[in-house]
Amino acid sequence: MTIFRIFCKQVASLSFIRDIRFECQNCGACCRQSNLVVTVTGKDILRIATALGLDASETLHALDFYLIENEHSLPEGMRDIPPIMTEKGLAYVAIRKLEDGSCIFLEDNKCIIYPVRPAVCRTFPFTFKMKDNGLRWGISAISHICPGLGKGDYVDKKFLLELGRGTINELSYYAEFVERWNTTIDSPTVEKYLQTLLDSIKQ
Repeated sequence: MTIFRIFCKQVASLSFIRDIRFECQNCGACCRQSNLVVTVTGKDILRIATALGLDASETLHALDFYLIENEHSLPEGMRDIPPIMTEKGLAYVAIRKLEDGSCIFLEDNKCIIYPVRPAVCRTFPFTFKMKDNGLRWGISAISHICPGLGKGDYVDKKFLLELGRGTINELSYYAEFVERWNTTIDSPTVEKYLQTLLDSIKQ
């Protein structure tokens, strides 16, 4: 069953910073936060579906589609990823959450798709955007959500730059795909969207 959710929660806004200590505590806290939405790009979906051997209908069960009632209620990070046109209107695609708010791919406090986890998860708790003709970075969580903040060594700026460039490039590619999808597909549905993505592997 396709799940369309109404997004109405506000999470921490993007705050740009200069230096920060961070070391992942492998606690799974970020995977259990009901108000953290893990949006996905087309490449995220392709990586997960390929790794797990899922077809379009099976992939659908791993995703949520968030309908937006008020653009002003969007977390800042979600504003950077384009929504797709569906049978119910524009929706943001995200990893499905269970009733308790945890990620569908979290088992025994571990991510079962860790090698192919979405870009949002690979970059967490950092977020990136282009601003003033340059790459800017910040944090998308606070300490009670991510206890690794403030621990370990200072994060290497070169590492962040490489991570950010890769993330921005993937988002740009996805934005082009979504633009074509939203403007050229007749009678768009989420099933057709996923099948179009999976068919692109064969091309």
